[in-house]
Amino acid sequence: MRKKNFVLSIIMLLCIAFYPNVANAASGAVFGSSVTISDSMDLKNTTLNKNTVSISNNGINTRVYLGVQVTSGTVYEYNVTLKLGNSNFTFDRGSRTSGWTGTITQDANDPTIVHVNLKSSTGVSTGLHQVATITLNVNSSAQSNETCSISIDNEETPTNPTCTIVDGKYYDDNGNEVTKEEYERICLNPENPQTGSFVPYAVIIGGIVVAVGLYLFTKKNKIYHI
Repeated sequence: MRKKNFVLSIIMLLCIAFYPNVANAASGAVFGSSVTISDSMDLKNTTLNKNTVSISNNGINTRVYLGVQVTSGTVYEYNVTLKLGNSNFTFDRGSRTSGWTGTITQDANDPTIVHVNLKSSTGVSTGLHQVATITLNVNSSAQSNETCSISIDNEETPTNPTCTIVDGKYYDDNGNEVTKEEYERICLNPENPQTGSFVPYAVIIGGIVVAVGLYLFTKKNKIYHI
C-alpha cells in the first residue's frame, strides 16, 4: 500500500509542476456600454451576454464606452470593431483610457463603423475595465428621443500576446512574461518553434510511464512472495 501511495504521489506532483505553465492564459470578453464602466455596474447596460444596448441622443455628449471583462489572466491587447445601428449617429472622436495606446479610427467607407486597436504595457486583470470612450456626432435631423443600437465584432476571448515583444517586454508561447533569453529559447529556436510546453508534457508522460512501471513491478513482486 505504501508503494502504491508513493507512485500516486509522483503522478500528483508532476501534474502540479505542470499546472502553472497553462494557468496564465487570459480569458474574458470585450463589450460596448451605454454608461461608464466599473465593477459595480449593471451588465444589462453592456453588450455582454448578447444584450441589446441603445445609445440615447445626448447631443454633443452622446457617447459609447468600450471595455473588457477579464475572468482570468491579464489582457494586454484590445482589438474590436464598433458598429452603430443608426446612420444618424456617426463617429466623431475617440479617447483612450489612461495606460492604453493605439488607434481609434472611423472606417474609410462607413462612418457608422469604428475600428479600435489598442495595447497596454501593464495589462488589466480580473474585473471590468473601461478601455476607450467613443463620442458620436448626431445628425441635426435626428429626433431628441432617437436612439442608436450598438454591436461589437471580434467578441472573442482576449488572449495574452504569445511569442511577442510588447513595449520591451518578452512573452513566451503561453503568454507569460519571460526574460529575453527564455523568449529566444522558446520562440526563436528553429528546432522547437513555439513549443515551450513540450518539455512539461514530456516530463509528465515520462513520469507516468515510470510510475506505472513501478506499480506493475511492485504488484509482480507481491505475487512472487505469496
